[in-house]
Amino acid sequence: MITIQDLYNIVGNKIANEAQKALIRNNFPSQIAEQMCNAIDGQERAEHFQRLLREYNEWMQNQQRQQEAVQRFLREYYH
Repeated sequence: MITIQDLYNIVGNKIANEAQKALIRNNFPSQIAEQMCNAIDGQERAEHFQRLLREYNEWMQNQQRQQEAVQRFLREYYH
């Protein structure tokens, strides 16, 4: 589950990435800066996707546990 701290970290990382990209744009030629900024954006998207996968896996595990609990209850109740 995403916590408030996770949200703070996401926002903090976004702010840091934007500041880093601004520095890059001010200190490198535009073609190089664009590639570097694209790499930063790609890393950020990858991190968000990994977080989504972790959340989905956690949700699936919870669903499986609930299904097992219901099946166990039904087996015990009807036997």
